[in-house]
Amino acid sequence: MLNSYYIISELNSKIKTNLKKNSNINVIFRPRQKDYNNETLKKIIKVNILNKVFVANKNNACPIKGLSGIYLSAFNKRILITAQKSIIGSAHSFREIREKIKSKCNIIFLSPIFKGKKNKPIKPIGIIKFLLISQHFKNITFYPLGGIYKPLKLKSYGIKGFAGIEYFNKKV
Repeated sequence: MLNSYYIISELNSKIKTNLKKNSNINVIFRPRQKDYNNETLKKIIKVNILNKVFVANKNNACPIKGLSGIYLSAFNKRILITAQKSIIGSAHSFREIREKIKSKCNIIFLSPIFKGKKNKPIKPIGIIKFLLISQHFKNITFYPLGGIYKPLKLKSYGIKGFAGIEYFNKKV
């Protein structure tokens, strides 16, 4: 079983159904608006009671019961160190990887690994480069993010987890 992280920006009925059907999915809540109501976060925690829930770029939300930690997006340049909760993050470059390491991230999602369906300006690094980067930073757990449509293939490379949006959205 792969550790899976579903990045969501809202909690709608489709996502709720998806989380209830797939009880082994951890959630990263990355709302579109900067100011959001903690009630949405509390609902996500309630729906996903068996797994971890992380909130993006919001240190003051950590006191919420059931919240596992903080997710630092690749675009978050602020270095955050907290002993209270787990910190995970994403990166597109070595510079961003070093920023996440300074913030004491337990897991770093390296993105994009494969070409997604959406045309994004960032060129995918591919599985070989992902594995080389993972070997270079031995103390950090790296998971792929981006363009993953067949996650079980990742197991053959010794990868133990992944994160995504589109993969989970189509599962319902």
